[in-house]
Amino acid sequence: MKPTIHHVAERAQVSKATVSRVLNRNPQVKDEIRERVLRVIEELGYHPSAIARNLATNKTNMIGLILPDITNPYFPVLARGIEDAAHRLGYALFISNTDNDPKLEREYIHKMVEQQVGGIVLISSTLDEQTVQDLASLRTPIVLCDRLIANTPFDAVLIDDYKAAYEAVSFLIGKGHKQVAHLAGPKNIQSAENRKLGYLHAMRDANLEPFVSVGSFTYESGVHQMGSVLEEYKPTALFASNDLLALGAIHEINLRGLRVPEDVAVIGCDDIPFSKMSRPLLSTISIPVYQIGVTAVQLLDDQMKGVRSGTKNMILEHKLIHRESCGGVENK
Repeated sequence: MKPTIHHVAERAQVSKATVSRVLNRNPQVKDEIRERVLRVIEELGYHPSAIARNLATNKTNMIGLILPDITNPYFPVLARGIEDAAHRLGYALFISNTDNDPKLEREYIHKMVEQQVGGIVLISSTLDEQTVQDLASLRTPIVLCDRLIANTPFDAVLIDDYKAAYEAVSFLIGKGHKQVAHLAGPKNIQSAENRKLGYLHAMRDANLEPFVSVGSFTYESGVHQMGSVLEEYKPTALFASNDLLALGAIHEINLRGLRVPEDVAVIGCDDIPFSKMSRPLLSTISIPVYQIGVTAVQLLDDQMKGVRSGTKNMILEHKLIHRESCGGVENK
């Protein structure tokens, strides 16, 4: 017969309420009683029903994670940070991938709310005014990653994408490049837009003419966009909005008989693992992706436990990594 909380209480000689307090890590339970109850739980092989515990405490041990593109190497690292932090705090993780489809994103959010997740970490493909109002009406704790929307009730964890792009382009300009192109990400993604603005302002401040090609955050888009750029602009340097775009661009540059960095210097953004495997090694903006995930769960945990009020935005530090694709020595 499957053991129940009644069997645990009976053998440990405590009440069922005490067993429940032990399971919920109530600090008011005496150490001697906690150890006795936990020993009996192990002896009996008792596994409490998560559903029953949720009904009894009006809380859930599950949080949701909504990703825009699980095939992008950036997001598994982020998900790992979220999963590790969730596990340490006693949460299970429910992951959904939207393929950058706003309709699917809304569907997954509502499904998670219906499943009574305690909170959601959201990397949104689009966050328009209507979506923000919809999310706010759900009254479910939400933390945004890589997105920051002013005047909303949502916490956010991100880097300063504008500053990162400005620094990357200024670095290229400082190395003597005057024709610096930009492979931009999708217009509906805030991080891509902020990186584009950083590029434009760095070029403007140096009195240089910008050249922007807009596509998606994929390797294939980098190949296609770079082909168009090489035909129209003839750049000596390139800042790509993410590393996949940069790696696709390098592939196209090589196909056309040009060399990186001798003919075109390249900087990406994200510092995904592939950036250290490419030839030449890819210069990039290193983002603390894993720590973004950890921080997001910590903020979500605070919301779920009600330990603070108000909105909190965490801007983590980025770093320019100068490797071979800019003509320098690798900087690990």
